[in-house]
Amino acid sequence: MKNIIYILFLLFSLSIIGQTENIKKDFRVDLLTIEKNTRDTLIGTFTEIYSGSKRIEAKCCTDFDGIDIFYINPKDIVDNRIYMKFYGRKCKPYKKKFIIRGDLKTTIYLKYGKTKYNNKIQDFEMMFKKLNIEHDNFRCGTVN
Repeated sequence: MKNIIYILFLLFSLSIIGQTENIKKDFRVDLLTIEKNTRDTLIGTFTEIYSGSKRIEAKCCTDFDGIDIFYINPKDIVDNRIYMKFYGRKCKPYKKKFIIRGDLKTTIYLKYGKTKYNNKIQDFEMMFKKLNIEHDNFRCGTVN
C-alpha cells in the first residue's frame, strides 16, 4: 500500500511537469495614443515595429479609446531594443525607441501637424499601399 502511494505521487508529478511550458512567451504591448496638446485620444493610429534593421510587424490600429494591444515574439527582438513608428490621423509621424525585457505598457503623445494621413477614407491606402498590413489573427479565447 505504501508503494502504491509513492507510485501515484510520482505519476501525478510527472503529468504536472509535462504540462508546464518552458518556452519564453510573447511580450504583450499596451499602447495608448494621445494628442500632446489637446489630450484627445487618437483613433486609428497605425504602428510599425522594428528591431535591428528589420521590420517585425505593422499593426492596425488603435480603437475608439486610443488603445492598441498586440504581442511581439521575443525571438524577433535584437539586443532587447525595438523602435516603433506611429502614424496618427492629422498627426506628424513619430518614432520612439524602447528597451524591452518584458511586457510593455506606455502612452504615446503625437502632435497634430503635416501628414498625408488625414481622414478615415485614407485608412485603406495607409494599410495596404504604404504599410502592407495583413489582417490580424485575433487571439480571442484561444490557447496555443
